Amino acid sequence: YFIQSNLRVNMADIAPENVAPPSENTTFENTGSKRKSKKNKWKSRKEHLDSKARPNKKKKVEGVRGDWEPIPKENEHFESYYKALGIIPEEEWDTFMAHMKVDLPATFRVVDSRGDSVFLNNIMINQHFSKLEGLTIDGQPCPQPERIPWYPNGLAWQVDMSRPMLRTSEELFALHQFLVSEVERGSIARQEAVSMIPPLVLDVKSHHTVLDMCAAPGSKTLQLLEALHADGPHPSGLVIANDGDNKRCYMLVTQTKRFNSLAFMITNEDATRFPNVKVFNETGRLVSMKYDRILCDVPCTGDGTLRKNYAIWKKWEQAKAVGIHKLQRRILLRAMDMLAEGGRIVYSTCSLNPIENEATVLSALRDRPDFELMPTKDLLPELKRRPGLTSWKVMHNDKTWYNSFADVTDPKHLKSIAPTMFCDRAEEHNLQYCMRVYPHQQNTGGFFICVIQRKAPVAPVAESLAPEVVGNSEADNAVPEVENEVKSSTVHNNTNVLVDNMRWKTYHGYREDPYFFQKSDSDCFEVIRKWYKFSDSFPYENIFARSKTEDNLKQRNLSIACSRIRDIIQHNERKIKIINCGLRLFSYCKESFSSCPYRLLQEGAHFTSNFIGDKLYQISLDDMTKILSPEGIQKSSLEPELYAKIKDLPMGIVVFHLPSFDKVPDMYVCVYTTENGAKAYINEDEKNHFRMILGLEPLLTKRELKKLDALEKYRQKKATATSAIELEGQSEEVTEGNGSEVDISKTET
Repeated sequence: YFIQSNLRVNMADIAPENVAPPSENTTFENTGSKRKSKKNKWKSRKEHLDSKARPNKKKKVEGVRGDWEPIPKENEHFESYYKALGIIPEEEWDTFMAHMKVDLPATFRVVDSRGDSVFLNNIMINQHFSKLEGLTIDGQPCPQPERIPWYPNGLAWQVDMSRPMLRTSEELFALHQFLVSEVERGSIARQEAVSMIPPLVLDVKSHHTVLDMCAAPGSKTLQLLEALHADGPHPSGLVIANDGDNKRCYMLVTQTKRFNSLAFMITNEDATRFPNVKVFNETGRLVSMKYDRILCDVPCTGDGTLRKNYAIWKKWEQAKAVGIHKLQRRILLRAMDMLAEGGRIVYSTCSLNPIENEATVLSALRDRPDFELMPTKDLLPELKRRPGLTSWKVMHNDKTWYNSFADVTDPKHLKSIAPTMFCDRAEEHNLQYCMRVYPHQQNTGGFFICVIQRKAPVAPVAESLAPEVVGNSEADNAVPEVENEVKSSTVHNNTNVLVDNMRWKTYHGYREDPYFFQKSDSDCFEVIRKWYKFSDSFPYENIFARSKTEDNLKQRNLSIACSRIRDIIQHNERKIKIINCGLRLFSYCKESFSSCPYRLLQEGAHFTSNFIGDKLYQISLDDMTKILSPEGIQKSSLEPELYAKIKDLPMGIVVFHLPSFDKVPDMYVCVYTTENGAKAYINEDEKNHFRMILGLEPLLTKRELKKLDALEKYRQKKATATSAIELEGQSEEVTEGNGSEVDISKTET
């Protein structure tokens, strides 16, 4: 339709009978139209940048990676603020600031509760750290690794070495590749030293229900999983890791999936409004689950991380702490509402500001009289720390200081400063039980930690603080009274009856695939039973898929979770955004690859060893050495007893088991067998780990070959640069000696 007023043309002029046919030379512009083609602004900008240099491009500094000038490590506002607060004694201030301006040392720890942590720690000391003694790099002595004294069992290490040095130095190539390989496998975790403290003081046991409210990127969550599995691979408790950022949740998946735990789940919810998780109690009623341990490592301004986050130096200002205080307080109050009687909360930040630390804790304790701070003096005795502050002042961004909220009279200041930021009634709540860790005490970052315990019976939670409503009204999330009385075992078989009346929650970010728990008589289980001969006690009801296919024999992946995680998903999937959970167990493969369409994955080999039948073979050390060779081997090269068992096996996955000996833990390896051959069906990092445990030379992975190639190019480039400098020096000598300039670059040399 043509709108005459907008086109400003006469409708009669464009009638078909009044329009002449276009000539051969007629162009779009000659037809009388006002329309112009849209200019490609991205192309024009690229042409502009190619034609002339960027005006805002910073000058490249010699010796600094990239094209950026180093950020000056100074902030007058930061120094004047903390000097006025007096958190650091005056005689220590210069030492404190000197440490804040030095790069943070590299720290890492050996992951415990895998059974081989002590063995791996000894290998790292004897085979890698021992070679660093007396080593010089670029004329400087190589820094020596040191144990972090307060970490249990001596499994955490600190080395005053920068990442560029570790990556580019040829002398440290073997150590760097060892650390990278073990990190990829999940045997070693790179983590800042002070970040290891909160999970340790939380004191998680195998029967605890644990919630990590702000979990990403996941280093502390991994510690919680270690503590949960310290007494065995199948704990009765569980860990729920939550983060409000959808993208950071997938970072959390990458970090924690290496641990291979069935009792683990990741959610994507706002920590200030974390929904109540419904579970069945002993009487068969659906109730809100309470947590024995909650970790609140809340968002903060992060001025305790200045040694590694240089950008904070120029961005730091007091107003940010004032702005984030309310968010931190809401997260802590929500955690208190979900804690079980006798439970424990650890509240921590990587900030030094009392408004984010003591003020947040004090205001929450004033609102919740059934909570109290626990003494922390006897926890981690070798950790150097300072007690929490008991008095402080509050400063507005215009540098106006206040000792109490009654002094705040400016209407503009009342908009940002709240009464919860002051130290009123601080003497009643033992704030000295909090811990403050400063960088100059043990060459770490800055951190704040406190332990809060519930001392009174659990009080009813206000509806506003316990958001259970999923839809627009309470009726959307209501459960019929008759169904509340149904026993848990009955609901497992009729889950759809319970959840079909619930509306799906409106999600932010990516929509996650649902969880389809398989029935014990599913078609896919028939082929699995036929090949692996699992015992009757195998928990088929806990296996789930993330997609629903018409052919149930072609599920792409089958994963397994513990019974408690299964119950939580079945009763709460429509009101909680669940990102990931459980352990990936089977993967679908083509018939040409295996007689069984579902191959067992290496991460599930240890779990299935308790149930698998005649596809589990106990082997000798010699046979394990052969199977871990770079290429596949002939079945006939194995010991006669083992060869007799597997020589007639069709193509498929079996599990080889090497029993523990001389402190070497049990080894379970998935092996792919063909008509005549066998090969370990595991990744390169896993294979190298097993070879190292057995005292074999590790193999070069594709990643290491690429690294060696890069080092060779770097060596050639460095040699070329050195030759150019020498030639330039020779040219200057010739010029000085003969009085005339000689072009050395054209000579044969």
